Amino acid sequence: MAPDFDSLVSQADYVVRATVKSITSEYRTTPQGQAIFTKVELQVLETIAGTPPQPLVLDLLGGTVNGVTMRVEGTPKFHVGDEDILFVVGNGRQFFPLVGIMHGKYPVKRDAATGSAYVARSNGVPLYDPQDVKQAMGSASAAQTLHAGQQPLTPEAFAGKIREAHQNQVQKRNQLEQ
Repeated sequence: MAPDFDSLVSQADYVVRATVKSITSEYRTTPQGQAIFTKVELQVLETIAGTPPQPLVLDLLGGTVNGVTMRVEGTPKFHVGDEDILFVVGNGRQFFPLVGIMHGKYPVKRDAATGSAYVARSNGVPLYDPQDVKQAMGSASAAQTLHAGQQPLTPEAFAGKIREAHQNQVQKRNQLEQ
């Protein structure tokens, strides 16, 4: 089940806008035997919430080594050069370090006609409203019908909504501690 927007923000250790610099996969020995893990090195363009480590390298289960692929169903793929807004949690401690797995990756796409940047969901469908993150992954036409006449969120607008939600959550925690 997809987390709602406030849960997405509150569960993240940090949120970044980043591009994928490199991807390297390797075999590792686990208690269950040999498994393939991938390191995704990111160039952080913007820290939206929290404090990511520098350098930022996501450590995830799955990948390809010497033509052998291990794929974890339901996880989004990374490609060198991709730009995404990522809600990171448990990096190095869980098999896929994004909140809600596929729900923690928001690709930054470009409109073919205008070149304008916009945010999409991990399935490529444009994101029009932060509250839509909890909706089932649907088709682009369903999202466009629901938001007729609206433009998808820009990365800057989405980052602003994330910062606002994060600040509200910090303020609520501080009030509870007083």
